[in-house]
Amino acid sequence: MNTKIAYITDIHLDEQFTTDQGIDARKNWQTILKDITDKEIDEIIFGGDIGKESANKWFFESLRAYNIAISLGNHDSFNEVTQHYDNRIDKTQTELYYTQERGFYKFIFLDSSTEMIGQEQLNWLKNELLTTKKIVIFIHHPILAINAAVDKKYALKNRLKIKEILFNIKNEITIFSGHYHFNDKSIDNNITQYVTAASSYQVEKLPNEIKLNNETFGYRIIELSKNEITTNLVSFLTN
Repeated sequence: MNTKIAYITDIHLDEQFTTDQGIDARKNWQTILKDITDKEIDEIIFGGDIGKESANKWFFESLRAYNIAISLGNHDSFNEVTQHYDNRIDKTQTELYYTQERGFYKFIFLDSSTEMIGQEQLNWLKNELLTTKKIVIFIHHPILAINAAVDKKYALKNRLKIKEILFNIKNEITIFSGHYHFNDKSIDNNITQYVTAASSYQVEKLPNEIKLNNETFGYRIIELSKNEITTNLVSFLTN
């Protein structure tokens, strides 16, 4: 089994703050999709923060040619997104969480749009972690702490509880997230966490200051084989 996936996050379409940074987010998105197509990748996982609710229709229409999955971020609305993307979930759910079985791997998609993982979703997660497969978690907010000012201010509210749950299983766990608008790799116990740069604008990974950078944007390529996960970054200059 060899699978190649494009992981894109934090496009922030049509938001005034994004425009104020001199970013044409729709143009960035089209640049990324063209690159993905040129690389003959047909699967996309979006890591959250689509942007203004009014941009959701355009966003999902742009993805019709791809196999897609999504984890919601704090700029996303469950009610709005599920008008366009609801084939993964039970109709009784009020949060977008679900799984995919992928050969030797189990993908778990979590919803952190409320800036925390609620008790119902936590209970569901505990059950889904009962597997012999390698676990890959897609969540907008990072779970492992990072020495950056943005982490101190905008972290997932109950991440320590989630980390404890993950530490208590023996499986190898890989986490892919966004939210912080920079690239980072962290390893703790059985967890390897990748944070991915934004497809809109970046935030410098500084310990005591939140400083924006509008010079680059990009996405991550994830490759799965029987024995390992490999990943590399694709970056573009804004101008």
